[in-house]
Amino acid sequence: MYRRPDDASSLRVNRRQFLARAAATGALVALGGPAARAIGPLQATTVLRIRYKGNWSVNRGAAEALHEELRLRTSVAMADAPLTVDLTSPRMYDSLFAILAGDEAFTLNDDERGALARWLGLGGVLLFDNAGRTAPSDGFDKSARRELQKMFPQETLGRVSPDHVLYRTFYRLDYPAGRAIHKPYVEGLSIGKRFAAILDGNDLTGALARDEVGRFTNVPTPGGENQREMAIRFGVNLMLYASCLHYKDDQVHLDYLLHSRKWKIRPPQ
Repeated sequence: MYRRPDDASSLRVNRRQFLARAAATGALVALGGPAARAIGPLQATTVLRIRYKGNWSVNRGAAEALHEELRLRTSVAMADAPLTVDLTSPRMYDSLFAILAGDEAFTLNDDERGALARWLGLGGVLLFDNAGRTAPSDGFDKSARRELQKMFPQETLGRVSPDHVLYRTFYRLDYPAGRAIHKPYVEGLSIGKRFAAILDGNDLTGALARDEVGRFTNVPTPGGENQREMAIRFGVNLMLYASCLHYKDDQVHLDYLLHSRKWKIRPPQ
C-alpha cells in the first residue's frame, strides 16, 4: 500500500529530482516552439520496459520501435535506446513512462510493489498492456487490478473519456488502437488529477513488436497498417502525457492541434 511521505517538502524535492532525471519537457518541447527552447538544456529520457516474474518479454522489440518513433516524430530528447528494468532498479527514475506487458497472470513481491507505488506516486505513468491474443488475458487483467488495489486501496479504475487530454497530447485520436481492437477504451487509475496507471486491453506492444532485422511481427486486425499507425500514435500520446500531464490543456497547444492535425484515420469497422 502506497503512503505519501510525512514530510511534504521531501516529496516535492524527490519529485523535482525525478522530473529532472526524466526530462519531462512537455508538449511545447515536442512541438519545438520558442517556449520549449527557453526551458534550457535537456536531459535524455527513454521508454522503460518492465521486467518481472512472468511473461514480461512478450512482443519483443516493441519498446525499441516506440522509442524510435518518438525520436523521429517529436523533439523530445530521447536516449540512445529504451531500457529494460526491474521495478526496484534506480533506473526506473530515468523516465516518467514505463510499459508492463504480459499475457498471463503475475504477482509482484512486496519490494517490487513498494518501489512501483513510490514511482507512480512521484509522477510516473505505467501502461499495463494486455497482450492476450484472441482476447485480453483474464489472468493478466485480474493481476494488474489486484496489484493496483494493493498499492492504492482508496483509488478505483475507471474508463478514460474519449475527450480526455490523453487522446490529444500530440495526435488527435478517437480510440486506443493496438494489434487488436478488443476494447474501444482504456481504463485509468488516478492519483490526484492525473492518471498514474493505464490498463489497455488491445495489445499495443503487439502492434509495435519487431524481429531482429526490424520487421513487424504481427498484422493488426481488423485495420491492418492504418491500425498500426494509430497504435504508434497512441504510444506517442502516452509518452507525451507522462511527460507533461495536463499541461497539454493549454489553449495555445489545443489551437495548434485543432489547426494542424484535423485529419484522422477512421476506426476500423
